[in-house]
Amino acid sequence: MYLRKHALSLAIALAASPALADTSAEEPIVLAELAPVTVTATRDNKTEKEATRSVATVSPESIESRQASSAPELVKDIPNVTTVGGPRSENQSINIRGLEGARVLQLVDGARQVFESGHRPSYFIEPELIRSAEVIRGPASNLWGSGAVGGVASFNTVDPTDLIQPDASVGGFLKGTYNDNNNDKRGSAAVAGTTKHVDWLVSGYNRESDDMEVSHDQDLANSASREDGGMGKLVWHLADNQNIAFTARQADFSGGVPSNGSAPANGTSNFLIQRDQTTRNAVIDYRHLGNGDGTNSQAMFYWNGVEMDETRESDGRPDSTQLDLYGINLNHTAMLGKLELLMGVDGYQEQFSAERGGSNRPTPPDATTDVWGVFAQGTYPLTGTLDLELGVRYDDFATKADNLSEDRSDSAVSPSAALSWQAAEWARVTLRHDQAFRAPSSEELYSTGTHFCMGPGFCNTFVSNPDLDPEQAANNELLVRMDWSELAGGDSLTVKAAIFQNKVDNFIEQIVTPPVFFPPPAMDPGNTYWVNVDKATLEGFELEAEYRLEALGVRLGYGQTRGEDEDTGEDLTNIPADTLNADLFYGFWDSQLTAGVRMIHAREQDLTDYATNTGNTTYDGYTVTDLYASWTPKAWPAIRADVTVNNITDRSYRVAWSELDSPGRAIISSLRYQF
Repeated sequence: MYLRKHALSLAIALAASPALADTSAEEPIVLAELAPVTVTATRDNKTEKEATRSVATVSPESIESRQASSAPELVKDIPNVTTVGGPRSENQSINIRGLEGARVLQLVDGARQVFESGHRPSYFIEPELIRSAEVIRGPASNLWGSGAVGGVASFNTVDPTDLIQPDASVGGFLKGTYNDNNNDKRGSAAVAGTTKHVDWLVSGYNRESDDMEVSHDQDLANSASREDGGMGKLVWHLADNQNIAFTARQADFSGGVPSNGSAPANGTSNFLIQRDQTTRNAVIDYRHLGNGDGTNSQAMFYWNGVEMDETRESDGRPDSTQLDLYGINLNHTAMLGKLELLMGVDGYQEQFSAERGGSNRPTPPDATTDVWGVFAQGTYPLTGTLDLELGVRYDDFATKADNLSEDRSDSAVSPSAALSWQAAEWARVTLRHDQAFRAPSSEELYSTGTHFCMGPGFCNTFVSNPDLDPEQAANNELLVRMDWSELAGGDSLTVKAAIFQNKVDNFIEQIVTPPVFFPPPAMDPGNTYWVNVDKATLEGFELEAEYRLEALGVRLGYGQTRGEDEDTGEDLTNIPADTLNADLFYGFWDSQLTAGVRMIHAREQDLTDYATNTGNTTYDGYTVTDLYASWTPKAWPAIRADVTVNNITDRSYRVAWSELDSPGRAIISSLRYQF
């Protein structure tokens, strides 16, 4: 009903929508020189224009001008994509169409990133290392397996060739950044080289900040931190169409934060802690690019390690959490006549362990999870304008808790289908269906021990639930893309729209049963456990438009999502507010200076009718405006200066469902020297 109700208004909006453009700060904008953007998160080497999914990309130029403090902030301007987790950058994550946390799969250079433990952080990649970002909105388990119920957030790191000028063999940069809001000082540097057979890169960064101001000179206590890290990359060209890349990253974070960094600290449940964490990542990636016949092969091996040590400031109680993830990706694309076939195998193992100091504490499982999946996707042209895409994936997963001598295994099948019609040279319409799943984590299956106490011997305890079913999603979606050029001479216009309905079964939610104090014989402190809850429906649409005329660029985007429990009729939590994004920029003096304004307008989120919202909490709407400028002087093209003024009016606002206010006005300036 919702989709039918809004189809007409969406069609009217399509006809009336303005547009967006990308930009370069180093040379005049020339449309004919813009290369198509290949989207790696779809695994089929298609460009964004050819993709049959709702895909959005963030370019290197946009990353430079955004000057983000976290990877999730890089994608906050994409319709129906929201940065959540509060203002502390280390605690931020991504919500796609109302789903977040472990329901959004995170990739870095195509390698799965996994870390879910209580309220601890889960995104560890530093923006200084990111070259581009991609987001798939909607389920994608037929490509990536468990976790892609809401979509995929994919980040690609800088390559050696990104830093080397044409006809040069060595290149690099030095960069310094300062944010006046929290006295954030960042420094980064990289050097890269190329030879006939080998490209290499070494980079490093350091950042240190004080407590941030959330608005009107109000400090967010315990938000200061220090972080440093680096990356090394070596690409060995075995032949003209073969290479193997070795990448290693490490990051160290230290700061005093609440145990739940997304909520206010208190002295009873959200204690102040000192957190020291180290993340390490290693990837070996072999590519065979074929012989111009559409054949491509990849073999990737990766390891991610997270070590998190925490000490409670009030009593010195220590906690330690560690996860090691070992994975392999194998995939191959081939042309069999008119059939384009993508097939592959994925496998990974999670090794999770934790220690909790003090008495009456949770007991996380000492667990190992093994997952293996095999997938295939074929695209066949039924006619000259109509393509059929069919895909299916089978996953087998097993989790064993050594401390409880318990184990659990299960499997899932994730099919997909799409029909894509090139209605005109400038118009493409795609109708698709995708099913997805998320396997329950070891923490959800096997947590035991004490959750919290209400007095001596009166403690709420965790109860394991090894019978949890996987979460399952079934998404139907209609996508429209229209591209025009030379409408007014030397310009281009792109309009994209998507209408979706995602039905999710077996949501895994944490249940805390309330204590019973009277009568005394029936006193019960209650329990905490994870259960599968009833069906839910998420539906909505996103609308995007881009326009470019020489040095002028405009972007508009609108996203709307609704969520409802099908059995109770209650609103779902974590559904973002309806949001309008706008970006207008212009390149002056042959684009030596590019200046722009970004705006985000979020409507009031008052769809909060659910049983536990006894206080009738709603979230006010807000409008936040940012200014930005980039300058590369013609006389010194190796120099680039960026200035960004975020929240220029120092607006006090809170993103829907957040427990903390967002940052106040921030003036961020950076100077980069490239050699």
